[in-house]
Amino acid sequence: MDAKPSLGEHPGLVVSILCTSVAAGAYEIVPSSTAPLLADQLGATPVQVSWLVSVMLGVAVVGSLPAGAIVDRFGVLGSVALATAVFVVGGAVSWYFAARGAYWPVLWSRAVAGFGFVLLWNTGLTAVGQFRNAATATGLYTASGPVGFALGHVTGPAIATAFAPQAVFLVYPLLLVPATVGVAAFWPADLERGGSGELPSAGEFAAVARNRSVLLVCLLGFVSYSLYLFVNSWVPTYLNSRLTLSLAESGALTALFPLLGAASRASGGVVTDRLFAGRARPVVVVSLVASGVALTGVMLSSTYLLLAGFLLVGGYFVQLSLGVFYGVVPATVDDDHVTTAVALLTTSACSARSPRRCSPAKPSRRPGRTRRRSATASRSPPSASSSRYAGSTCERGVAVTTRATCSLLGACRNRRI
Repeated sequence: MDAKPSLGEHPGLVVSILCTSVAAGAYEIVPSSTAPLLADQLGATPVQVSWLVSVMLGVAVVGSLPAGAIVDRFGVLGSVALATAVFVVGGAVSWYFAARGAYWPVLWSRAVAGFGFVLLWNTGLTAVGQFRNAATATGLYTASGPVGFALGHVTGPAIATAFAPQAVFLVYPLLLVPATVGVAAFWPADLERGGSGELPSAGEFAAVARNRSVLLVCLLGFVSYSLYLFVNSWVPTYLNSRLTLSLAESGALTALFPLLGAASRASGGVVTDRLFAGRARPVVVVSLVASGVALTGVMLSSTYLLLAGFLLVGGYFVQLSLGVFYGVVPATVDDDHVTTAVALLTTSACSARSPRRCSPAKPSRRPGRTRRRSATASRSPPSASSSRYAGSTCERGVAVTTRATCSLLGACRNRRI
């Protein structure tokens, strides 16, 4: 008889853990939905505003393995508390300097919050992995990420307009505080807190890093997460510049993508088990191929209804395999090496950077040193060059995605995942 508890036995704990991930995801993505307002506030270009998202992912790449070591050393509760503290400090500092139009301190404070993000992510995966129905729990937890992205897309422009652009840097980290209190308050005695202090040796880490099955899953995770971030970071600007939607309208339409992805991630394990008898490769193949078709449809759409349809299709299939990967990778290693394998997968997924959004050729300006644009200028219609750029960015993204998909499908042919 399995002594592990099920998800239904501790709903308060499950909701609290999911809320931490939702708040973290909203904080991570919100600069992409408020890019014009932040660019005006910070005196920055759209490319420089996109760095506010990319810097958190960059820190997660190098910080995932140290974060895993912290979870092993201090346990779940200690790690959640530390991650929340890092988030709140990073958010408060970025809010303070954003109010003063200082771009670079905002960028570095977001980098600090990036470590809190990956620490919170690895801690959450460790916590939900202790439940009896671990596959379902992992699917739900990975689904909380796109819910957070949707929250940032929908509420970010409203918060920035109602209060100030810098307010988005403070609201979401503060939401972590009650969620963290809930994790501590609802933590049951039948779940381990961890914190044994045992860390993997260099030899054990090298053995996991040389495992070909682990490397293949990490590579597939990189491509899938690249697609996910590509759409979330690029589509709001595309809708605003090429289809002349307002920030609120483009954010609400883009939110369809992560919201449907939440259901997609949660159902990925069910689809794998029920339809393909536990074989993940068909799910990955369908996910990548359908994603390329959906992105092409977004690029060619001329009506809002058609665009929304392709975003819905892409929202499901791009993220169908993301939850599956975190359920597959533990089965490729021994039980003692699961944390290391999960950390490697997180590193590879977070290394998927969103494409840079280059502006049409203009004189360069230093962030924080330029005067703010007038209200009339900020409402001017997008130029033809910026619209052409938005279209060419999507074309390049689809081309890269197609080539990467073909290469990875060839690599999957002779290896079972």
